[in-house]
Amino acid sequence: MKTVSAMMLFAVAACSGTDTSTSTSTADAASGSDAASSGVDCTSATTALDKAVCQANGFLATLSSTERTTANPALTDTASRTRWSNLPTGMVTRAGIKMGSLSSTSQAAALELMAAVLTDTTDLTGVRAADDYLAANGGGGGYGAGLYYVAVFGTPSTTANWAIMFGGHHMAYNITFVGGVGYPTPNHLGVEPKAAFTLNGVTYEPLTDEGNAMVAIFQSMSSTDVSSSHLSGTFSDVVVGPVEYATGSSTASKAKFPTGTNRTGVLVSSLSSTQQALVTAAIEAWVSDFDATISSSLVTDYTSATAYQDTYVAWAGSSSSPDVDVSGTYMRIDGPRVWIEVACQGGIVIQGKTHYHTIYRDKMYDYGNTL
Repeated sequence: MKTVSAMMLFAVAACSGTDTSTSTSTADAASGSDAASSGVDCTSATTALDKAVCQANGFLATLSSTERTTANPALTDTASRTRWSNLPTGMVTRAGIKMGSLSSTSQAAALELMAAVLTDTTDLTGVRAADDYLAANGGGGGYGAGLYYVAVFGTPSTTANWAIMFGGHHMAYNITFVGGVGYPTPNHLGVEPKAAFTLNGVTYEPLTDEGNAMVAIFQSMSSTDVSSSHLSGTFSDVVVGPVEYATGSSTASKAKFPTGTNRTGVLVSSLSSTQQALVTAAIEAWVSDFDATISSSLVTDYTSATAYQDTYVAWAGSSSSPDVDVSGTYMRIDGPRVWIEVACQGGIVIQGKTHYHTIYRDKMYDYGNTL
C-alpha cells in the first residue's frame, strides 16, 4: 500500500497534479451507468431502513464471489472503514470495489443503494461528473467517475451494526448503522470546477447550495459581527480532514477539534431569529441530504436553542467578508456536536478558478461512535 501521511492528505492535493492510474469507464459510460437499472426489487420494503438493507443485499447479490469479497469487508476491519481521502485514486488506497470495474448492473445497484439513504443525489452525481469533466479537460487518467469505490461493511441488518462507504476523489460518504440508527459522518464533499459545467449535454453545479447557504450567514451580519467572526491566520484547507486515514483509530484520538478559547467566532444564540434560521438552513444543506430517518433527529439536536448557545460561526480570508471566488476563503460552523467546514482552494486542473473542499462531522458520532 502506498503510504501517505494522514495529516497531509488535503495539503498534498493542493499541490499535486494527476496520478497515473487508469479508469475503466469514460464520462459517457459513467453517465450511462447512472441512468441504468439494476433490477433489484425493493418495492416490498416498508421503511427507509428496510429499503437500505434490501438495496445493500441486492447490490452484493449482483457481484461475483470474488467481487463480493472485496466489496463486503468485515465491520471489524476498522482500518478500511477509515480509508477515505480527498486525493485522486492512485495516490491512496481505498476500501471496497472500484465502480469502473463493475458491470453496469452492479454500478446501477450501487447507485440505487446510495439513493436509498439520500434524499438528494445531486452532489453524488455532480461530484462524480466533475471528475469526468476534469479527465476530459486536462486532468488525465487520474480522474473519472469510474474511479470511485463502494463498500458494504458487515451484514446489512435492521437491528445489527453495519456500514456503507462510497467515495473517491472529492467524496466520502460514511454511513454507519448502529442498532437500526444511521449516522452519516464523516462526510467529505468537494468539487472542481466550483462553477457550473456541462458534460455530455448535462449541466451540473454540485455544492452550490451548500456554499451559498454558508455565505448567506455572513451576508446577513452587521459589519461588527463579520469582523468578530473573522479568524486570524491562513486556512489553506479544512482543519479536520481525513486525519484518521487507514488507521482504524477513533476520531477522539485523531480528529482534533478546537477547544476552549480556540473556539472562536460569533455565537449563534447572539444572532437574530432570522439569522439563526440561516445557520439552520446551512446545517440542513449538508445533513438533510440524508434520508429523514437519519437526518431529522440530527438536525433537531444540532439546531436546538441549547445547542445554539454553544455553536459558533466563523470565517477566514483576505477579503472584507467571505468571497468563495478568492482562494483561501474559509467558513465553518462549530457546535457542541456538528462541525461543518468549507474551504476555497485554487484550481488544480481548472486553473484560475477556486474549488470547494467541505467536511461535515459529528464530534460524538462519527462512524456511529463504533471505532
